[in-house]
This record gives sequence, C-alpha cells and structure tokens, in this order.
Amino acid sequence: MRTTRQRASVAIVAALLMSVSVGCVKPPIVKIHSIDVGGFDFKKIDLLFDMKVTNPNGFELNFSSLNYQVTSAGTEIVHGALPTPVMNLPANKTSIVRVPVSVEFANLAPLLSKIRAKEEIPYRFSTESKFHFLGLKIPVRVSRNGLMPAFRKPSWRFRKVRYIKGPPSWMELSFEVDNPNTFELPLEELSGALKYGDEVVMRINEPDLKPIPSGKTAMFKVRARADGKGVAKAFARRIISRQRQKFTFAGRLKMGVPKLLKKMLLEKPKKDD
Repeated sequence: MRTTRQRASVAIVAALLMSVSVGCVKPPIVKIHSIDVGGFDFKKIDLLFDMKVTNPNGFELNFSSLNYQVTSAGTEIVHGALPTPVMNLPANKTSIVRVPVSVEFANLAPLLSKIRAKEEIPYRFSTESKFHFLGLKIPVRVSRNGLMPAFRKPSWRFRKVRYIKGPPSWMELSFEVDNPNTFELPLEELSGALKYGDEVVMRINEPDLKPIPSGKTAMFKVRARADGKGVAKAFARRIISRQRQKFTFAGRLKMGVPKLLKKMLLEKPKKDD
C-alpha cells in the first residue's frame, strides 16, 4: 500500500516539475554562423555550415538531432542529418556545431540544365533542430537564403604515352583536364599506375602540378622512370600472344580547394529566416 502511495507521490511531483519546467524553458537560439568549403573533387563539393547554438537557460539541454536540406529553385539538391545525439548544450553558453554537407555534381545536373549560362544559383539551406529537457521536446527551425556559384563538373582523362630514349628508361604521360567553372582549379597531386595490358610498367606520384584556368581545357605532362621488370613482362607477353595491348592508366588526380570559390561563397548576400 505504501509502495503504491509512494509511486503516486513521485508521479505527482514529476508532473509538477514538468509543468514548472515547461513554463521556464527558453528555446535555444540557432543561427547559421558561416559557410566554408571543406573539399572539392571530380565528383562532389564538400561545404561546411557552422551553426551557432546558444542555450539561454540556467540548465543543460540535450541537443538530440539536426536535419538539414539544401534546395534551389524548388529542386532538392541534398538532405541529411547529423549523428545523434548531437551534444549536450551547457547552461548559458554558446556552442559552434559544424554541419558538413556534400553536394554531388550528379544532383546539380538537372538544376544546371535549367539555368544554363547563369554563373550563380539561388539556394536555401534549411535545418530543423530538436532539443530535450525532462521529456520536453523543443524544435527550432532556421534557414538561409543566398547565392552560390554554379558548380559544374570538371573532368580529366589519360591521353597518351611517349617513350623517352636513353638510359635510364623514362616515359612521358599526357593528361587532359576540363574546367567548366568560373574559378581556377588547383591540382595537388597525381598518383597511379600505367599498365600495358595486365602488367604495370610505370608508377606515378607527382605533387608538382599547375592549376587549370577557369573555363579552359588544358593538357599537362608527367615524366617518370619505367618499371624495368614490368616492361620486360609486358614485352614477353606481347611476343607470346602476338597481339598488341593497350596502355591504360588507373589513378587519382587530387584537387585542392579553389581560393576564389571560398571567397565567392563568403561574399554572397545571405539572409537567415
């Protein structure tokens, strides 16, 4: 009997605390603090949205979830969410929460086909954050409207190989890069292997590359020493099979973050709702 009464008393006290807390809890203040570029490659752009989250209460709040969406001209570009729970917000403190957003060129293609020659596209970055305190759910929505460059997919390809006479044996590879964007593309490193048929005849790790100008298709060349064993195997296989093989290149061309792109994003007008 006492246990039942104790439980009822605890429930009443909890209900009273809840009713008091509901009237006293202030919703957190969420603002989009800044936008930056975290990475840029031949498949996607990595954007970084820093959110400034302020807890105006004298007690800790649980930041349970954050969902985001990027749209443009009524078309969704990307959506996602941060891992849950996000964090615990200290009392009367402001925290910076970073939201990484990867935008793939494949998702931008339908939008770019509509705007065609335009160099800027409008965007809307929307978030819905959820906070908890003693079972109380507190949703906070915030969005930002602005302009960003019309990101267009760059491409690169292996073109040809040329032998360079004299010992030691060297080979020269030619590559082509197409940059359809309004900003220069910095190239950081080319790494990979050249094959003749199934045999690796040369390996490359070249960090000294020149940037590709905006709106241009440019060629660059890389020289490296041939792999003697690989060349011998490839030559022997060609003699045995009596068939010519093709040169193929498998590797990675790494790009840096375009400085002008970062500047363009920072300078675009923004508005938070």
